[in-house]
Amino acid sequence: MLDHITPLTGRNSLTPNKYTWRFLAISRIDREAKPCRLSVEAHTEREARKVLAPHFILSFAARLPVEVHHV
Repeated sequence: MLDHITPLTGRNSLTPNKYTWRFLAISRIDREAKPCRLSVEAHTEREARKVLAPHFILSFAARLPVEVHHV
């Protein structure tokens, strides 16, 4: 028996999958700005929030798998 955890996708991989994280965002600077949808690719929600949080107040909306296209 292998001594590791298999990702939910069923793939046996040492590298975590990347996801597209979507947030409903409001600008921290412009209080009159309307909420907008922002997307960022990252391995974890924490990593995605690190990119956007300095500039926006975020509300989690979705986690989508990143499509991998092989040529």
